[in-house]
Amino acid sequence: MLIGQEVLQMGSGHMSPLFAAPFPGDGQHVHEESCALDIETLVRESTYAFQPIVDFSTGVVYGYEALIRNIEPFGFKTPSALFDHANASGQLPELEPALLRKALDIFAGVLTARGTKLFFNLDGRGFGSEMDPRTHLADILEEKGFAPSQVCLELSERHQNDYSDITDHALNDLRRSGFLLALDDFGQGFSELRMMHDLGPDYVKIDRFFLKGIDTDPRRKLFVTTVANLAHVLGARVIAEGVETEREFKSCREAGCDLVQGFYVTPPLEKMKAPKLFYDHVRAPVFGNKRKEEEGRIRAELMQLPTISDGSSMSQLMDLFVSNQNAQLVPVLDSNQEPRGLIHESDLKAYLYAGGFGDEDYKAALDMPLRNFVRSCPIADIDSNADMLLVTFASSLNSDGIIITQNFRYAGFLSATSLLKIIHEKRLEEAQDQNPLTRLPGNEAINRFIAEAAKTRSTDRHFVYFDFDNFKPFNDTYGYRQGDRAIILFSELMQRYISGTGSFRGHVGGDDFFAGYINGDQTEIASTLLTLKRAFKLDVESFYDQAHRERGFIEATDRFGATRMFSLLDCSISMLTLPAGLSLTPAQVNAEIAALKKLAKRSDDGLAVKTYQED
Repeated sequence: MLIGQEVLQMGSGHMSPLFAAPFPGDGQHVHEESCALDIETLVRESTYAFQPIVDFSTGVVYGYEALIRNIEPFGFKTPSALFDHANASGQLPELEPALLRKALDIFAGVLTARGTKLFFNLDGRGFGSEMDPRTHLADILEEKGFAPSQVCLELSERHQNDYSDITDHALNDLRRSGFLLALDDFGQGFSELRMMHDLGPDYVKIDRFFLKGIDTDPRRKLFVTTVANLAHVLGARVIAEGVETEREFKSCREAGCDLVQGFYVTPPLEKMKAPKLFYDHVRAPVFGNKRKEEEGRIRAELMQLPTISDGSSMSQLMDLFVSNQNAQLVPVLDSNQEPRGLIHESDLKAYLYAGGFGDEDYKAALDMPLRNFVRSCPIADIDSNADMLLVTFASSLNSDGIIITQNFRYAGFLSATSLLKIIHEKRLEEAQDQNPLTRLPGNEAINRFIAEAAKTRSTDRHFVYFDFDNFKPFNDTYGYRQGDRAIILFSELMQRYISGTGSFRGHVGGDDFFAGYINGDQTEIASTLLTLKRAFKLDVESFYDQAHRERGFIEATDRFGATRMFSLLDCSISMLTLPAGLSLTPAQVNAEIAALKKLAKRSDDGLAVKTYQED
């Protein structure tokens, strides 16, 4: 729920005759319960804007959040004010279904929206009342031609601080009816972890508070990463809500969020005549045969289990197990082929063969919806890193494996045995081209990265070479063991400072290292490299004895056999930026870097940066 952004989109206006009782004060919000809303007028004169929710990986529009508009002329500056008044006047259970009908009318008129989901904010305070909105929602969807799985109800903890039994029962009832559920503004309230545990939501929308400045605040990024990992283990997708800058966007993607919403993608759409199918600037840069190889391994190990629709009955499930006698697990899919969880044959047997059923009870049991037996299961996309799949699986106790999706649709099931096989093969391959001292990828991997990145035109690329200064005299003076310690120290600093999606670290050999970035701001990367350089220079001083540290130099023999003074260990850094739209061969990249190395050795700060330009 993007209240702050909604207010920015609203204009000012004068009061309409919305209330049945007198409404004192032109344009002034009133809280008196006696001022009953004229719901018919409000619904007719208000409208909805729709803000796209987009896939981080592909840029494809996954859904739209419906944001109510044109309520300020009626005295309400925010949607929260409207719902507070409706609740005070006892009309909230009547208002919410009417607004959902209005949103669906607009949404249904857009052909391109038919393959996407509608995210609709549900206040929740009407649960348990005489006019509980649950009694109308399913009928409204059927009337408008929508399946429940095409609508996600967003619930904020703003009015659920005690997370009562009534709320718990209501939400589980909505889940059994096939609705998707999202925890909105996650991180604001006190009971949200319990709600995530008990409810098993389909989506978790992280509150804007944790995303603002995430690119510069490690604690916020750690929080978002932790929530994303936990949500994935519980089978939920994570939506980064209210993303406003490119840096916030990239940090959220690195933290593991699946979907993004906010002004960085696009403001809410006031008109839905021909909305975009995808947003190209959101699409993650994809390249590399290595990545395709890993995806190929996952595809080769996928099990194609028999599936069943979430609207099926127990009788249909029984028929499926009879026709697939070796099946022990059945993925449950919604109308859009997105997984809702797993059904275990053992659960079904335990229920049907427990005894105590009469003939009529047994028949009723077969007609009941199978949603009651759906267990949550870890979910990951097929383009996920194999190591992240292992982390997700390991974090889920008693899990049989991971449901794999492609563009959020079911692609297959990856068993625990298959996952371990993939990881084992990956480790063997990495070991063949790994520097034995630093455990960093070696020259084969570095050359492959350069070749693939240099021909990828969709985004900026940055190639970085590190070369130690005065390493030979240090090694001659203190011995190979100390030299190895300096090399290991630098590799550890690289791993600390060079990380995140699109980054690469490699060890060329000896005291030469390489780093690469797919995308990223040149100035920001250069600043990080200088920070790494300073950290190395400071830490490596401890490898010298006290006399050398105090003097700031050592005396040693140079390559020509002459004895002279050498400064303490440092490193020179050369960075070549290849802008989007341009490509080079690996030989051209290496030639450019070789020229930059000489400049780096002569520069005051030991860093030489060049943006490549075609002649």
